[in-house]
Amino acid sequence: MLIPSRPFGSTGLDLPILGLGAMDTPHSPDAFATVAAAIDLGIRLIDTARDYEGSEHLLGRVVREHGAPGVLFASKTFRRTASSAQYDIDRSLQVLGLATIGLYHLHDVSTPEAWAQVTGPGGALEGLRAAQERGAIRFIGISTHSLEVGRLAVESGAFDAVMLEYSAFYPESRPLLDLAGERGVAVIVMRPLGGSGRTSAIRGRLARGQAGILAPENLLRYVWSHPAVSVAIPGARHPDRVRANVAAAEAFSPLSPGEQRELEAAAARLYDD
Repeated sequence: MLIPSRPFGSTGLDLPILGLGAMDTPHSPDAFATVAAAIDLGIRLIDTARDYEGSEHLLGRVVREHGAPGVLFASKTFRRTASSAQYDIDRSLQVLGLATIGLYHLHDVSTPEAWAQVTGPGGALEGLRAAQERGAIRFIGISTHSLEVGRLAVESGAFDAVMLEYSAFYPESRPLLDLAGERGVAVIVMRPLGGSGRTSAIRGRLARGQAGILAPENLLRYVWSHPAVSVAIPGARHPDRVRANVAAAEAFSPLSPGEQRELEAAAARLYDD
């Protein structure tokens, strides 16, 4: 079986709906094997950032020692000026061992003030555009935890992709996903399983046979059931978790609206049950 693919916004790419969030992966003894398994099993978007401790170094080692054909690596900069953003991009290129980075994000632009800074004269967006012009990066993205900034990003037309939180625990992003779909902006979903605290609680229930409807595969189905979602990037620290997520993607079928509401209700009750 193959992981289903979708258009990645208006970039002309089709990518599998499952990616890998590599923020925590370096802290696992199985780190290299986890990333290698993701690549071997067909994952083609791997997310990292300059500020994720050890993550770019891990991925660079995988690129050099294992290979990553066809993988779109996505990194991010917290820097807010054009010059410092370009410095980060050049460091990412060196550490990852790539001639071009497929997607580079402005990282966690989550206040109106940060938005004004990165998009204003001399801001980091200028740096990403300059890096794109010289071939250092291919596509430009932004990650945000703010629906307000997310809407500004989608409406601006300046970004090929936007990274947003969306899950049964956080359905509030749905109207913004609708807008992104209308505008042809790729949507990368972070925290599709609800974030580390909720994920740990669900894993504990799984171990006790009590997960019920909140099983990870259902939470991923919820996210993928929105047609504007391009790729979901659950984190993984071990190859067996990658394999389980790939199995969920290969078997994906959309949830009905009623099933989505049922899952949202169960998510809201997680700590009450």
